[in-house]
Amino acid sequence: MNKENLLQYYLNLREPEAYQWNLSPRSLYIEYITRDYFERKFTLFDGIKVCNVGIGVGEWDDYLGYLLHGNGSLTSVDINPDICSIFSYRQKIEGHPNPSQVICENIIETTLEENQFNIVTIIGSTLEESKQYENVLKSCFNLLKDNGYLMVMDFEKNKSFEDFKKVISQSDHLIIDKEAYETYESLSFYICKVRK
Repeated sequence: MNKENLLQYYLNLREPEAYQWNLSPRSLYIEYITRDYFERKFTLFDGIKVCNVGIGVGEWDDYLGYLLHGNGSLTSVDINPDICSIFSYRQKIEGHPNPSQVICENIIETTLEENQFNIVTIIGSTLEESKQYENVLKSCFNLLKDNGYLMVMDFEKNKSFEDFKKVISQSDHLIIDKEAYETYESLSFYICKVRK
């Protein structure tokens, strides 16, 4: 990884289609709501350990790292080696005050120890792109400490809340909070807090 790769990453974010989406009210709304939900529904404490599954462009992970600064640590897991190396390098170059520990692997075959995180998050298209919905959720729950929490943000078009609820009802876990957002009909989504 070098500065040329990082420059290309920044330029890709400014490609017409990506940039237009990134600046759109819909994108900003989804980003705002997801961050607001996390801050309202989760209590941070000294030594808290959080894991995010699916880095993408890394903005959610950047946000979590800043939010956890002074309280705890973040581990970020993604299967794509390019995404992982760019994200790690970018956080280093940008001087992120609480950088993520980046793990490049399939969450279903993770080498991370079980029962170590207080919160695991999985947002956006990560579950849909995995093509292994239930297995990914199972792996996320395995990473949680007893009485830890999974936060899932997903689009209705990917997996409806009713389908998600069926999956959770077949496990020992409990949905303790759910909010649905339908401001943009084609981008309806929900966010849930699930206790292990």
